[in-house]
Amino acid sequence: MSQKTEIQVDEKLVKEIAFLARLDLSQEETEIFVSQFKDILDYVSILNEVDTENIPPAYLSSANKSVTREDEIEASVPTKEFLTNAPQSKDDYVVIPRVHMEQ
Repeated sequence: MSQKTEIQVDEKLVKEIAFLARLDLSQEETEIFVSQFKDILDYVSILNEVDTENIPPAYLSSANKSVTREDEIEASVPTKEFLTNAPQSKDDYVVIPRVHMEQ
């Protein structure tokens, strides 16, 4: 079995994860997450005790093979016909709501 790696869960780690997830946590929420992360890691650490010596890796557990086919060029829907199904269009483009927000 592999060496046991202990992850130190503290406020710094929770704040770093919250920053990456773009979460704005209060001090109280941060303290709650510290406790919850510790509980989760303790629970999952039980898996380190499982003997996997003669167990094949999961990627070998399926005999399915990838099915490929030749690419074939097919006629596309005419632009005007396609745009009749769009909720909003301008010129030859579909207009959608803005999805990028400045920070």
